[in-house]
Amino acid sequence: MYEVDYMWVGEKTNTGDAIAMRFTRPDTGTQAVVIIDGGFHETGERLADHVESYYGTPTVDLVVCTHPDDDHIMGLFEVLERLDVRRLLIHRPSRYGYGPDDDVKSQIVEDLVALAQRHGVTVDDTSYAGTSFFGGALVIAGPTEEYYSEMLREQSSPSAVGSLSHSMKSAFGALVREVRSLFGDPGETMTGDNGGTTPRNNSSIILDLQVEGTRALFTGDSGAPALTLAADKLDALGRSQATIELFDVPHHGSRHNLTPQLLDRLLGTRTDGIRGGAVASVAKEAVDHPRAEVANAIKRRGYPVYCSRGVNLWWHGDTAPTRAAYNTPVTALEWLDESDDEQGAA
Repeated sequence: MYEVDYMWVGEKTNTGDAIAMRFTRPDTGTQAVVIIDGGFHETGERLADHVESYYGTPTVDLVVCTHPDDDHIMGLFEVLERLDVRRLLIHRPSRYGYGPDDDVKSQIVEDLVALAQRHGVTVDDTSYAGTSFFGGALVIAGPTEEYYSEMLREQSSPSAVGSLSHSMKSAFGALVREVRSLFGDPGETMTGDNGGTTPRNNSSIILDLQVEGTRALFTGDSGAPALTLAADKLDALGRSQATIELFDVPHHGSRHNLTPQLLDRLLGTRTDGIRGGAVASVAKEAVDHPRAEVANAIKRRGYPVYCSRGVNLWWHGDTAPTRAAYNTPVTALEWLDESDDEQGAA
């Protein structure tokens, strides 16, 4: 049994990530509950309610903070207060000599760690690429410790500041995106990652889930360099042979995180068939995400793109318990008109 829930994040245009999942461990046959990021403060309460209501337990085996941006970390404070969390996986800049005055968000990380310790939660701040959990069902694909340390150095470098401009079902049904859709494929226009993303985004924890013959890749806000290193690690671990069925679109579908070559490697080359599905976490009124060229490129490789724009998305296997409230199929994005995409925009 496996199921993954994308909680909607963002009432207006501020977008974030909040993912919950549970699955049957291949080593013990028991249930594992995992949370990846918590969105903003207000997201955390809904996330905790969801775990208790739909997973039938207050216990979370593993909470992962992919990186300490507010739209990923802030809701985890509520999760740690509300739920019985056993382990927190988080990378700590303080272990590498960084303090609250450095531009790496060390203080907010330490605040979350302190809360976890007060609640008796095991803090795992030393697990990097290659570490596995739950009998190998969940594996850290990236970053390595060396790459994480490098990203910290780049974050604290003055030159890095301001380097960038800034079967699935739904609880409530899909919302209409306020963009122009096309009747057919406009053709590949993605040529690169438009200068790349920030070092903090590239420090995101990337996770590979493989359970009951299915596979999901969770990317945080990681960019092409980080995802390429993660793909190398997954190759070395022999986990790349399985087709990704659920692709977590990095950084809400930004133009700065993927390249055509990387998509070919992760998802496969262009096809008229369907290989799986992709989810982009976007706020209710965030019409600029996912970027049209990104959504089209992912769809072109056999992955229709679904958006958690004001709705909770549920991806699950056939043996997952039924949910009366989740009875409306989600509509994937059509081909999107890329003519309004601004060069250099997020």
